[in-house]
Amino acid sequence: MAGTPRRLALSASSDFPEAVELVTRLYDQFGFDTVDNSPLSESWRSGPGQPAWNAHEHQSRDELIANLAKARRTA
Repeated sequence: MAGTPRRLALSASSDFPEAVELVTRLYDQFGFDTVDNSPLSESWRSGPGQPAWNAHEHQSRDELIANLAKARRTA
């Protein structure tokens, strides 16, 4: 159930809100919470080497939000 404590979360980034809504419904059906990381230009925050990427196998919605905020661009 969405919002359940310790339920794992995945991010979605898009320039189209309806796409994020669709992905959110799909993730929910698969048993995941969703964090909207839009617009698409912010998708780097969940990329390789970033905190959200490194913790992708075991982060809750709150942890994913925090990890996306910790992301830092590299050269």
